[in-house]
Amino acid sequence: MSLKSIKYVFGIVLVIIILLFLQFAFRSRKSTNEAHKPSIILITVCTLRADHLGCYGYSRNTSPNIDLFAKDAMLFTKCSSHGPETRLSFPSILSGFFPHETRPRENGYIKHVPLSAEVDTLAEILQPEGYKTLAVVSNFVLRKQPNLFKQGLKALINYYIFGERIGYEQGFEVYDDSLTGRVPLRKKKGPNANNVTDIAVKLIKKFHKEQMFIWIQYSDTHGPYRPPAGYDKLFSHDEYPPHNLSLNESKSGRGGIPIYQKQGDHRDLNYYISQYDGEIRYMDEHIGRLIDTLKELGLYDNAIIIFTADHGEGMGEHDYYFAHGENLYNSLIHVPLMVKYGNRLTGVREDFVQHIDIVPTILKMVGVETNLPFRGFDLRDENITGREIFSEMSLPRNWGGDLDKFSLVSDGLKLIYTPQRQCYELFNLNDDFQEENNLINDERYNQKVSALKAELHRLSKEDLLKTKTDSELRDLTEEEIEKLKSLGYVR
Repeated sequence: MSLKSIKYVFGIVLVIIILLFLQFAFRSRKSTNEAHKPSIILITVCTLRADHLGCYGYSRNTSPNIDLFAKDAMLFTKCSSHGPETRLSFPSILSGFFPHETRPRENGYIKHVPLSAEVDTLAEILQPEGYKTLAVVSNFVLRKQPNLFKQGLKALINYYIFGERIGYEQGFEVYDDSLTGRVPLRKKKGPNANNVTDIAVKLIKKFHKEQMFIWIQYSDTHGPYRPPAGYDKLFSHDEYPPHNLSLNESKSGRGGIPIYQKQGDHRDLNYYISQYDGEIRYMDEHIGRLIDTLKELGLYDNAIIIFTADHGEGMGEHDYYFAHGENLYNSLIHVPLMVKYGNRLTGVREDFVQHIDIVPTILKMVGVETNLPFRGFDLRDENITGREIFSEMSLPRNWGGDLDKFSLVSDGLKLIYTPQRQCYELFNLNDDFQEENNLINDERYNQKVSALKAELHRLSKEDLLKTKTDSELRDLTEEEIEKLKSLGYVR
């Protein structure tokens, strides 16, 4: 390397050091001047059905610690996600906007498309307010964006100096994705609730005296269902008559067991459900350990704590098994939601709510105002009229079957639209939450169906963010493809 090149590199390093110092000084001064706001703890679980938790009426004792938390919180019985898979639901949880507005679904999983850098996430909004923003994630889809060095000096400076993140990590000062590389293969019981809780507890203990926002993401209930020893036999499958299924040759759950979910020679529906329930119980014990830490540090009764899931999982409804992402029935988009803030929020709410309500609720609770055009409502408001629940899905072109769907719930009526088949379905969730009776040909609903169709088509095209598609889409590596296949994301 020439002397000129050495001087150039030294100059860049010196500039970076100076900018880092100024950034640290500015943040330190800002945080001391800000009035102290409550810490925020967002706990999310991948692939967790609400109706497999005791607090939602499940008969098995899968969730004793979550159930105790639910008694101290406001529990919402009818919360919907905005998509039936991780890449569609988390953008809405973290931003407060619909999936198609945050642009995570283009090109499916064939290309790596992160959450747009133009989207203002909750972490990005809270950081200038003096919040220490932290995250512990375990799902491979949520990993950091790699190969920054290949994107040039500008990308490096934007990332390390100005904190301009892309993907799900944007806005987080600490984004621990160290577990994501091992979870998907599941050849051994690798990173799990124990690992996630260990890392989260360490971070909470380190920063609990600061104004903190921490997102803790568990993946245990995502398939393949392989609970640790002891939990795999905790719930018997012999208590029900056998219901043997065929094994699919693809990752699809339509009509049989997805190939990535195969457990030896087991074909009984009840066996797979027992293993799924064992995963919940194992995870619940470590969530209990997390809650104990919050209590010890005085955060349990003083922080805002939110518990939810990104989506559900098919357990045989509509002939769909042990998978997600391929329809918009409640088995895949009905999720648990509990909100706790001291003793200010308790009880049970039965109105329809959705993930895009989470961000505006948090911002209202901590007194932070933005100019963002949020669609969601403050979850503390009980008498909201005209609430509309919108969800969508988009599958890669090589999956076959129905590639896109949209759904809208209004006043308990749910319309599902499949563009490829120009097909509509209608369900009255007020008395048919399992969606067993399609009312689309019932003439009594003609007028309401027309109004639902018009509103669904409007919402599916409306984009309040008007973000541009991120450039530099890259092909996935072979290793990434294999990991995504093991989770059923790629065929």
